[in-house]
Amino acid sequence: MLKVYLVQMESLPGKRNENLQKAEILVREARPDAGSLILFPEMFDTGYIPQQSESFGDSYSGESIGETPRFLAEISRKTGCTVIGGGMCKKQAGKTNHVGVFSPESDCETAGYDKVHPFFPERENFIAGQDITLSKINDFNVAPSICYDLRFPELYRSAVLRGADLLTVHAAWPAKRREHWETLLKARAIESQAFVAAVNCVTLDGMFSGDSQIIDPWGEILVKASPCKECIVQATLQRNVIQEARETFPFLKNDVFCK
Repeated sequence: MLKVYLVQMESLPGKRNENLQKAEILVREARPDAGSLILFPEMFDTGYIPQQSESFGDSYSGESIGETPRFLAEISRKTGCTVIGGGMCKKQAGKTNHVGVFSPESDCETAGYDKVHPFFPERENFIAGQDITLSKINDFNVAPSICYDLRFPELYRSAVLRGADLLTVHAAWPAKRREHWETLLKARAIESQAFVAAVNCVTLDGMFSGDSQIIDPWGEILVKASPCKECIVQATLQRNVIQEARETFPFLKNDVFCK
């Protein structure tokens, strides 16, 4: 069993301190149960501003980690929950669009994922990630992904082949492509026979509508956040639902690409 919390929030462009303070308040008000999983949207710390990448960027590993990973590690310790979130990450080869996995026992990320498919505005200043990341959280094998990745089903199939049963999506997905968001999330859950937990940013002007949601392996929506509203929603995932779906309708076993 795993309880998952989605932090649907508006991030003010370039206002990192204000955004981190707001994120902490939202989490504190939600009072998440220890042992749960907390998810933040893509670039929640700065807002989605890849064109301003020269002004931001953190190290997520080593002795001198940056402000955002320090914040995420602190939230994890304070709540007793695993946290997945991130922003712009500085690496030797260049910057990546990144999310890290933070556990209460560690002062830095225990695993990190770099966006494999940078969106068009990112391609000039960001390098692409090379692989998926799997983390064991309670009884679940969790594979994070970021926004535009959602359009590439092979990424998720690769994660499932390696044992993933919970796919997280951290996004800044615009409202004008809301129907794509809804459709692709369900498709990823159904074709993977896995849970999908997707957290999106929101703006009160409606440019980003949020629509954060958790979907089960049958494609049923377990919980969905109100559009254009800052909030935290949560659902409890049961491991046996995955086993039931895969045994009842075992098409993954018959996929020639899975053999």
